[in-house]
Amino acid sequence: MTTPAQPRPPRLFIADDILTGRVRLDGYPFRYILVVPSMSTSFGVAFGGRAGTNALLDTVLSAAELLEAQGWELVSVDHGGAMVCLRRR
Repeated sequence: MTTPAQPRPPRLFIADDILTGRVRLDGYPFRYILVVPSMSTSFGVAFGGRAGTNALLDTVLSAAELLEAQGWELVSVDHGGAMVCLRRR
């Protein structure tokens, strides 16, 4: 009898989930990940002008900074700060 294959872990994570601790990447099996804002944060940018853009950048970059303290490093910032790529050191 074979055991069912485990689903592949995602590589895309929501910044708010990282900041609130809903997502922990201890033991994460891959080296590279992407962090993006939540849909509600992205929606706020559409109607929030510069303040919305600053909130989006703050959320995504704060998540990246938190992950840097956990052994990840920022590789790139894409789409005007709406997505960051990190790699495990």
